[in-house]
Amino acid sequence: LYGHATQNVLKVQILLEEMDQDYSFINVRTLQQGSPSYSAFRRASPTGQVPALIDTETGVALFESSAILIYVAEKYGRFLPGLEHPAERAETLKWLLFEAASLTPQMLDIYHYTLVADAPHPYAEERARTRTRRALDVLEATLEQGRDHLAGQYSIADIILYPWMAILEDFTEISPSDYPHLEKWTARIAVRAAVKRAEAL
Repeated sequence: LYGHATQNVLKVQILLEEMDQDYSFINVRTLQQGSPSYSAFRRASPTGQVPALIDTETGVALFESSAILIYVAEKYGRFLPGLEHPAERAETLKWLLFEAASLTPQMLDIYHYTLVADAPHPYAEERARTRTRRALDVLEATLEQGRDHLAGQYSIADIILYPWMAILEDFTEISPSDYPHLEKWTARIAVRAAVKRAEAL
């Protein structure tokens, strides 16, 4: 697994810890351009972004956290229902893609336009905040139905969302207390042993 300390890398670390599989972690910030390790990383991630994964058993090389989570879950047959359970599988993949398309990009926009940018960008800030809250409202309404986990059972849908929810306030200045069911869900995921191990790495 190639990465450094980011929420997107944490997603993959959590899943690998849940699988209780041995894996090596290579901090890409320690790699020198032109080295064999750097070349292997860029083969797995043509964009140069993390996380990236090379499965030394199969030779499969992947980038994008969603793709990596699906691959690992399917390889070991855990945390993603198989094709024989189409409804449950679709529900899991729906939330997985929701994170990638409807939540994380908006949270990143809030961070960059509100907390990092040198000059204010009122339109961009308001748009990102509105879209983030819309996504959080959807999560809150879903968990309010009595679900302990987004897709019914603990899955890669929970794993992909947790790292961003764990830093919601620090990253967006949106209080988790505005979303009490989502706040409780975050706390439930946080106490899992594999999550604790991944966060300690």
